[in-house]
Amino acid sequence: MNTNASVDKVPFGRLLAFIGPCVPFAALGLPLVATLPEYYGTQLQLGLVVGIVFAVVRAFDILVDPFLGHWMDRTRTRIGRFKHWMLICLPILFVSTGFIFMAHKGVTGIYLGLWLFVLYVGFSIAALAQASWGTVLSTDYNERSRIFAWWQIGNIMGILAAALIPVVVQSLGHSYALGVQIMGGFIMLTLPITIGIALWVVPEKLSETSTHDLKLSHYFDMWKRPNVRSILWADLFMGLAPGVMAALFFYFFEQTKGLTRMECNIAMLLYFVAGIVGAPIWTIAAKRMSKHKALIISSLIFAALYAAMYFAPKGNFIVCAAMTFANGIPYAASLLLTRALMADIGDEVMLETGHDHKGTLMAILSATTKVGYAISALTITLLGWLHFNVKEPSASPPEALMWVEIFFIGLPVVFLILGAVAMLRYNLTPARHAEIMAGLKAKEIL
Repeated sequence: MNTNASVDKVPFGRLLAFIGPCVPFAALGLPLVATLPEYYGTQLQLGLVVGIVFAVVRAFDILVDPFLGHWMDRTRTRIGRFKHWMLICLPILFVSTGFIFMAHKGVTGIYLGLWLFVLYVGFSIAALAQASWGTVLSTDYNERSRIFAWWQIGNIMGILAAALIPVVVQSLGHSYALGVQIMGGFIMLTLPITIGIALWVVPEKLSETSTHDLKLSHYFDMWKRPNVRSILWADLFMGLAPGVMAALFFYFFEQTKGLTRMECNIAMLLYFVAGIVGAPIWTIAAKRMSKHKALIISSLIFAALYAAMYFAPKGNFIVCAAMTFANGIPYAASLLLTRALMADIGDEVMLETGHDHKGTLMAILSATTKVGYAISALTITLLGWLHFNVKEPSASPPEALMWVEIFFIGLPVVFLILGAVAMLRYNLTPARHAEIMAGLKAKEIL
């Protein structure tokens, strides 16, 4: 096998077109975790029911992933497997985004639950199709890190757009609620534009593997593989950490550190700006030391920097913002590296079975990410049970604020350390991947 990364390198223009849909997808993903739970709970006055609704909908959404991964692996169309599903997700996301973001006071938990479920189904199709599409753009070990680094940068650009819109709207003297609604409008505008460009510009290599004996049970067979389990545990724990951070971000910095909503939004922007800085750093690190080792180191650095935020002085926006920025650099590593690693496992599975299960593998990875965010959403409900006032956070007693600090700082640190430990037994090295690719070429599967 020729190991020169340039042989299977994706042209930059094509790569930009591929990551274009990341902008509306991520602009939608951030509010689903950080903005909408607090917005519906506090701004629209639904209270503690919000945490339960989000957790239940996410739990049901997880059940959809095995079917989506299976159907994607069985799909064969002239435009490809994953491009076909990207087209399907467009109308689902467009309509449900409108209903979720344009809601006003007086909506019920049933309204939220119904449209949130539709939105999550569309979002699942979109995220899974695009990530799976990324696995087949190149077969090179290091090029996959580059692809998913740019994929992560695209995601962060979308997150920045979502985080920046309320800041700009508020700075112009308008309400935070209007900022959320404009955020929804931005997503609805960019969805058809970016998906259309990606489908037009970026090709997808058509899989020539057989589909007649693909079974839904293969989803669970993948879980039996030790390397898959290592990535899944790492992804779960490394997803729980930023999930808890996102769910409690405003509560922690407003109520325990004395920042304003505007300052919190700026700090969140800096966190994601740092992710753009971090993505190429971890791509270089992965090339020099292997992807799984880079993932371990990034998680431990993240844990140390995150723990330090406990000592940020109250009322000092500069220090709080600087520490939040620092945490954004290791944050960038987990999503891009776990997806690149799972693509490598897909090659190993194809060599051993003769089947292309990349959609199924990405569905498994998507499920653990969702479990992490579903659990993290429950922290809001747990804080309510510990006497934190979700509707009027400033009215919460001091002991409730102590629990906000414990949840916000303590839980992510523990999760990040566990995520690093989970990767210690991973053994699909660059040398092993080169052997796999040589075997696939010898069998003429590629």
